[in-house]
Amino acid sequence: MNDNNPLKVDVCIVGAGPGGALLSYLLNRQGISSALIERQPHLHKSFRGELLNQDGEAVLSKHGLFSGVAQLGTLPLEQIQYWENGQIIHTIHPAEGESHVGIHVPQDHLLDFIVSESQNLPHNHEQVLFNTMMTGLLRDKTGNTIGIHIRQNGLPSTIQASVIVGADGRYSAVRKHSGLTPDVRKHGYDLLWARIPAPVGWEPAVRMASMDGQQLALFSQYGGYVQIGWNIPQGSFSSLREQPFAPFVEKLVAAFPCLTDSVAAHIQTWSDFVLLSVESSYSKSWTQDNVVLLGDAAHTMTPTGAFGLNAALEDADALSEILTRMASDHFKFTEPLQQLQILRGDKVKQQLARQVEMESSFQQRYESLR
Repeated sequence: MNDNNPLKVDVCIVGAGPGGALLSYLLNRQGISSALIERQPHLHKSFRGELLNQDGEAVLSKHGLFSGVAQLGTLPLEQIQYWENGQIIHTIHPAEGESHVGIHVPQDHLLDFIVSESQNLPHNHEQVLFNTMMTGLLRDKTGNTIGIHIRQNGLPSTIQASVIVGADGRYSAVRKHSGLTPDVRKHGYDLLWARIPAPVGWEPAVRMASMDGQQLALFSQYGGYVQIGWNIPQGSFSSLREQPFAPFVEKLVAAFPCLTDSVAAHIQTWSDFVLLSVESSYSKSWTQDNVVLLGDAAHTMTPTGAFGLNAALEDADALSEILTRMASDHFKFTEPLQQLQILRGDKVKQQLARQVEMESSFQQRYESLR
């Protein structure tokens, strides 16, 4: 592929995360050609929002994908527990008719299965390009967007497409180059992540504790791991790192004594935590002519409530139906792309508002359980 012989597809999808991969698969199934580009050299990216809820599970099941993902390995979480001084003080069980409070799905399993299923379709119309970064929008002499500029394996090239989809996350290049500026909201906290082996007998659950008035959440993960999400005041990590490490991590052990050995072996310095700067955003418009955003590119969510992954899958599902209808008119009109925000915007806004409410009421709700 070079500028003298550019790749030409119906839809170019920037970002091979869950939303982008699912959309490309659904289009491929309909005979709509797509280029799925990914700046990393593989699908095994660092990804921490791996909790599937009922909405995301429903989307995957609708398209016959969930059972295959589950065969690769998932972990249904059986309850939400609130802890105090090393003891459970309150438990939330699955709602009536439901079997879990969430499912841990390793992103490797989810992406590998969706992309492999797509590539194995009898008539494959999908091209997956790794080590490929979008560098700008490709325009014709009249200023119309006809594709994107890329660097693939360090070399410049172009992809021509009728529709460009930004599925490239919270720092979306598609959004930036399209001028679709989001409204960004800080939430007053940042998040420290860590992942350690689970102790023997660790039940699959979400565990909550209050630490110095901040939320501490533990998520059981497939493969025998515990993911730790520890809220700290926004912007405080640089000063926190200047303090002694031992007293800080001892709070984690005090909250969950059964983690004593695993914490001692795997969380020994500040470098064993990964910092996530927490913010949410909502783009006033998800479209600009033949460019459309989905998932975090359109509406970045915080980790609270684990909505982000699932919202991206719902976006992809809805957008695939819109693009299928557009394909019947050979993508002559771009106005139908606006339907995605009309269909999905209200629910996304409700989820963003729900996150704010959950965060602001956590301490009060936690104290009521004591």
